[in-house]
Amino acid sequence: MAPRLSERAQAAIFLAALGVAIAGLYGWVQASQPPPVRATGVSGVSLVVDGAGWTIRYGRVTTTNNTAFGILLEAARDMGFSLHWINYTLPAGVFIISINGSANGQGGEFWQYWVNGTYGGVAADRASLSDGAAVTWRFVADQGGASG
Repeated sequence: MAPRLSERAQAAIFLAALGVAIAGLYGWVQASQPPPVRATGVSGVSLVVDGAGWTIRYGRVTTTNNTAFGILLEAARDMGFSLHWINYTLPAGVFIISINGSANGQGGEFWQYWVNGTYGGVAADRASLSDGAAVTWRFVADQGGASG
């Protein structure tokens, strides 16, 4: 029969295994993220933001802000509406908190976006735009519901 390990040795083995598991999970999350979008010029990009009883339209622009977040940020700066977000490290990406005073959680609704009618499946700053892209942000309760 093998000698029994002390509690201290068992704890050390457990912590080592836990450390390896955490490092593996961190590596997997990093590897599974889309890469950052490189800034390139796009033309004919349009933006519609549907809030709680209001709509903002930012039309057909040529820009180097070629992500769903970049065009929203550009419109906020050009048109003067408020925009608040958080930058996350793991997973990397931008999370919109509020647009024009409508904050996530109000009335059970949250900010979500679509590009060319397809629900945004990645962080908005990782969603690349191409010429003629139509970006829609909606303040809705149904995640991935009505198309943009």
